[in-house]
Amino acid sequence: MRDQRGRKHFIDRAGGKPQIGAMNAPPSPLPDCILRPVLASGWLDAILRRRAADILRLSGLSDLLPRRGLLLDVGAGTGHVAEAVQRAAPERNCVMLDPVHAPSERLARRALRGLSWLRGDGMRLPFPPALFDGAWAAFVLHHLAEADQERVLGEIARVLRVGAAFVLLEDTPPDPRAEAATLRADRRLNVERRSAPHHYRAPEAWPAVLARHRLEVAWQQSFSGVFPRASLHPVLHTAYLAHRAG
Repeated sequence: MRDQRGRKHFIDRAGGKPQIGAMNAPPSPLPDCILRPVLASGWLDAILRRRAADILRLSGLSDLLPRRGLLLDVGAGTGHVAEAVQRAAPERNCVMLDPVHAPSERLARRALRGLSWLRGDGMRLPFPPALFDGAWAAFVLHHLAEADQERVLGEIARVLRVGAAFVLLEDTPPDPRAEAATLRADRRLNVERRSAPHHYRAPEAWPAVLARHRLEVAWQQSFSGVFPRASLHPVLHTAYLAHRAG
């Protein structure tokens, strides 16, 4: 049975501006004196908005999610993808969850009703079971070890109602050469340390992983060319639409 009190709490929270958390984030590859002005800059905000629009256009993310109801963005980063999803269907209430980032200041100033933000860990989602009507994770899981990927998917399945949609967007290099190009692009885009972990899976591997957590894939599609390009070699991504099985 769905927790209606918990559901109303998060819908009420989503009616206001995203909360800019006061908690300290884990260390960043860039010093704070550099990172804060960069994240607040208009040029980076414009790039991230363009990238979010490209992700929606190429993956079909917004079209794969319900047009209304309570949705969860796991690993929301600075919130630009959630903002684009919300703008595409204003009756959605989107909860952005990330262990490190808060929404950028510029996004927070223009944020629509229906967006809220929580700092949290995808391996221990702070929500009751069967709360959400849909969820997505965009280019997040490959930053985790495979065992931790499984834990996050188990938590996502727990907080989704039966029949709810889950959309996974992932980098899916099909061979070692493509994986090396994907890794280079990932490090450039995210300004990552060379020691940052990356655990990619090939396009055909994810459906079985999702099925282990009662997330049954109904559709998948590969795409590439997301702005900005960070590699001379095409970086292959795949979108998976799964539904929470009973």
